[in-house]
Amino acid sequence: MRLGTALWNEGASERRALVSPLSDGRFADLNRIERVRLAKLGEGSPDALAEALAPPSLRRLLEAGPRGLQRVKQTLAYAEKWSRRGDLPDTLALPPERARLLACLPRPGTLRLANGAHLDRLRLLGPGAWLGASPEVGLAAVGLAGGDTAGFCLALHAEGVVVLGAWLLVGEPIGGDLFLRADTHKRHASLEVYEGLELPPLRAGEALLLPPLRLRALPALDPGADLEVRSAFDALTVHLGPEALHGTVQ
Repeated sequence: MRLGTALWNEGASERRALVSPLSDGRFADLNRIERVRLAKLGEGSPDALAEALAPPSLRRLLEAGPRGLQRVKQTLAYAEKWSRRGDLPDTLALPPERARLLACLPRPGTLRLANGAHLDRLRLLGPGAWLGASPEVGLAAVGLAGGDTAGFCLALHAEGVVVLGAWLLVGEPIGGDLFLRADTHKRHASLEVYEGLELPPLRAGEALLLPPLRLRALPALDPGADLEVRSAFDALTVHLGPEALHGTVQ
């Protein structure tokens, strides 16, 4: 299961909500789909109950612990079944061109490096961010209530600024390779180096950057160059600002 945070316009207002990709390519609004599911079951106050069972905030969901993740997994299965019938409306499952994916966890409770150093969580950015230097590349672990790890997402770190990928991979093993591309230059490394890594207990909504992957240094990149990081579960592109004259991904 992949969970993320999307932002889109609804008339004169905006909605930010927890989403998950469906097999038809759309993003399921899990909170609204749960409201409909509960209403069809005849539950009283389905709106209020959906806020508790499938909240529109990933951080609130993480605070609900493993049972919260299990509930949204059921909501997603319901959405997939509805989508296969062909009548799941776009008001509940957005076409990707209508939504902008943010960092999967836009405001973590705590943001730390693998060495324990704390970073400014308010400087956390998402896909499409501009960075002043070429970043270190790897994964971040995201905490779940009870001290467990909810899942992992792509993570970049440069000069105290962190970029998280759009999707949090939940309940699935990390595998495959991570690929880095800048202009015509390509690098890759296996994500298997993270298998068996012992993690400290994490608080709900805490993001911990794992040790960065050791990638061969890129040649100098022109200002404005794009860096694309791709894994089996996500693809993340950032732009290098005017300060980024020396590409050194460690």
